[in-house]
Amino acid sequence: MTVYIIFIIILILLMSTYEINQLRVNSIIINKPDNNISLIRRKFSISLNFAILLLILLSSLRYDVGWDYMAYYETIAFGRITNIMLNQEYLTIFLINLARNFNIPQIYFIINSIISICLIMSTIKRYSKDYWISFFLFVTFPLFFLNSLSVIRNYTAIAITFYGFKYIENKKLIRYILMVIIASLFHKSAIIALPFYFFKNINFKKSAYFLILMLAPLFSNILNQLILKFVPKYAVYTDLASSQAGTKAIILLVFIGIVSIIFKNQITSKSNASNMYFNSYFIGLCVYLTFYKQGTMGHRLSLYGTIYSLILLPDIINLFKYKQIRIILKFLFYLLCIFMFFYTINIGQKAYIPYTLFYKSI
Repeated sequence: MTVYIIFIIILILLMSTYEINQLRVNSIIINKPDNNISLIRRKFSISLNFAILLLILLSSLRYDVGWDYMAYYETIAFGRITNIMLNQEYLTIFLINLARNFNIPQIYFIINSIISICLIMSTIKRYSKDYWISFFLFVTFPLFFLNSLSVIRNYTAIAITFYGFKYIENKKLIRYILMVIIASLFHKSAIIALPFYFFKNINFKKSAYFLILMLAPLFSNILNQLILKFVPKYAVYTDLASSQAGTKAIILLVFIGIVSIIFKNQITSKSNASNMYFNSYFIGLCVYLTFYKQGTMGHRLSLYGTIYSLILLPDIINLFKYKQIRIILKFLFYLLCIFMFFYTINIGQKAYIPYTLFYKSI
């Protein structure tokens, strides 16, 4: 647990440094509006880049941290033929064979960590109204960073499609399809992100969004039957589970969904992109609600859409015009983040504790 405590303390210090520097930027804007603010902001973003580097190191250098870590490790180190190698996910197979050829299993984890974290952070930097809110949500929310330590190839695919959002925004269908294809070579579930492009401009009344959310769970049995008939090998994921993964996590996702629907007009009036990532998030939330009782199916598939909460939540917080209210909301948000992070680690001690560096296992 010590490693995680030190990690969070460092992040808080870096975030505080960034916020203080932002206050200086705002002061410069007021007093000297002709200054090159973009250069100043880039200078102050060093703290965020350092935090991203720490996150990559925490993910890359781990050993036996994450529920599925050893399944990947043993597939590489002992040459075992597991489902990881049998799904025709050719980029995953390539990276596993690369790690086998060098006889360094950690190569697989390092490359996947760099791809997933860098692509997600690049998208945050491109679209988020508040980098640190997005960063903390990614790090501490149970289904994001901590989950990526387990569902490794799944998260690489999620990161690639998330990064591909810029092609949705710029209406470049072929390039977005290419991103989905590349992502599917890491994990076939990436195909679920393809509809995001075609639903990017939908604009229902608020009552219609609420109605869809309420009806989503009712489609569960219908979709289960379709999966059983057309893709039976995935039926194991749709069986009713005695306990649902991410049970408490869905509370925050639904809350974000409800609030974003209520304030949809204000959020989406800022730019065309904001309406597009709102729709992507909404689709992901509907997928989660539809497959909520199907164990891991719900949250794993929904992540292709719910990952957009990383750029949607800052929009919601920034709707409040009064600076004092935003400060209070951000303070409460960071407290919630810290609680979520350590709560997740505590209930999943078997997967996350102790944190061990890979070189100690050699």
